[in-house]
Amino acid sequence: MILRPGSYLLPTVLAVILHIFVVVLLAQSWFEHKEEERKVPRHVQAQIVDLTTLSAQRKEASEAKAKQKADQIRKAEEDKKRKADEKRKQEKAKKEAEKKKQLEKKKAEAEKKRKADEKRKKEAAKKKAKQDRLKKAAAEKKRKEAEKKAAAEKKRKAEAAAKKQAEEKARNEALMKALQAEEAALQAEEQRAAAMSYEAYIVTQITRNWRRSPTARNGMVVEITVHFLPSGRVNDLYVSKSSGDARFDNDALRAIERVQVFEKLQDMDSVVFDRYFRKRVLRFRPEDLRN
Repeated sequence: MILRPGSYLLPTVLAVILHIFVVVLLAQSWFEHKEEERKVPRHVQAQIVDLTTLSAQRKEASEAKAKQKADQIRKAEEDKKRKADEKRKQEKAKKEAEKKKQLEKKKAEAEKKRKADEKRKKEAAKKKAKQDRLKKAAAEKKRKEAEKKAAAEKKRKAEAAAKKQAEEKARNEALMKALQAEEAALQAEEQRAAAMSYEAYIVTQITRNWRRSPTARNGMVVEITVHFLPSGRVNDLYVSKSSGDARFDNDALRAIERVQVFEKLQDMDSVVFDRYFRKRVLRFRPEDLRN
């Protein structure tokens, strides 16, 4: 029997023989071993070679290679086109950048010229403003000097008038003070004279009620501080300086107490009373008393 290429007879026969061989091996293994000691059978992989499939695979490989080459050519053309587009875009961008640069340069030159003009105008305005300030300052200085001179003259006259007025006021005040001092001195003298006359009256009233004690000796002095009331009564009295003789001191206190009321003090001026007799120190000596 002649086998034609592409026939399935030979592969089918080989496959059947292979399967029979596998079945025999499995049956023998099944009967030789116990059921509890079963082992996992080995698998035998069988492959049927198909010439038609192999031819188809070769055709597919050839077509894939042709397709791959066509893809490579297509990609090369696309890459070439892409590079050409990029180059064109770069040239266009370069031209636009150059154009933009020229525009910016012109704009910068125009801005530079504008700033130069503005600077020149500002300097001119600044110079004029400075001149105006100098003129104004000079005029202001002249005005202030005139005002200062007028103010100084006015101040001088005012000071002279004030000095004259102060001197006159000082003279008047001095004269007034002198008059007041003189009047106060006269008044004080009058008050002192009145006080002396009242003191003489008081001493007389006391000595009338006092007899010289046998222990008294000439040269002894006792000072008695007496607090009088405007009614003439004695509010308080005490020995402020002893004579050294207690009997003589006590006699002086008792003599004052015996008077009780010094009636003439009621007629005394209140100023004189407050100044001289609200609190009065009286001095007594043995030689001033009657024997």
